[in-house]
Amino acid sequence: MFCTNCDKESDSLSLKDPVCDCCGFDNSYVLQLIEENDDELETEDEIRSSVECAQRSVILFGLVSAGNGEDRDAIVAWLKKEALWEYVTEEEKAFFESQQLTKRSVINATWRIESLAILLWALYKLPAFNNFSELCDLDAIKNACDFYLKESKNFIENAELRSDDEIFDANELIYDSHWKVRDATINHQPIPVEIDSSIVQERHHAINWLIGYCGQEWDEITTDT
Repeated sequence: MFCTNCDKESDSLSLKDPVCDCCGFDNSYVLQLIEENDDELETEDEIRSSVECAQRSVILFGLVSAGNGEDRDAIVAWLKKEALWEYVTEEEKAFFESQQLTKRSVINATWRIESLAILLWALYKLPAFNNFSELCDLDAIKNACDFYLKESKNFIENAELRSDDEIFDANELIYDSHWKVRDATINHQPIPVEIDSSIVQERHHAINWLIGYCGQEWDEITTDT
């Protein structure tokens, strides 16, 4: 199967050995889902609210900033002041509070900017996207996240989501792009030059969370294709 974090294929992944050899990610949650009865997995997808999307965007910008070397203590204090700490996931809290960050955890945190880009697009803060080979516009994201270390109340309370049709169309586009990457990998073919596997992986994570895929929370998101 493919690791849901780094997207690398591994024949050794199992419930007895769920940790990816490449990135160290624990895939036990995903493997458990695979083992369960299909009937138990049927959960109706429900698009997240604009407030949930905005809150997650604020948290992700803080996480990405921390990954880029910003003061983690200051970011944690800010998130607590904004009453957002309770919405920070356990994995994110572990990163913010770690005494010694690993290179992998820092890389994972900085890559979340691609997930953030999808949520900001959904909130009308970024224009339409269709390029999966180039990194998101950092300046545009910084401009959209001018709440950083300031009050985020207006950003959250005034948040507005794009239509369900737009969001599901985006989901289909991202899903199809990710499928092309995995299909090429499985068949030992070159990955299409117009798709960067890391970019599409992050965007798939974000859009699946946004559409409420299988009722999964952020740390549990799977990117099935």
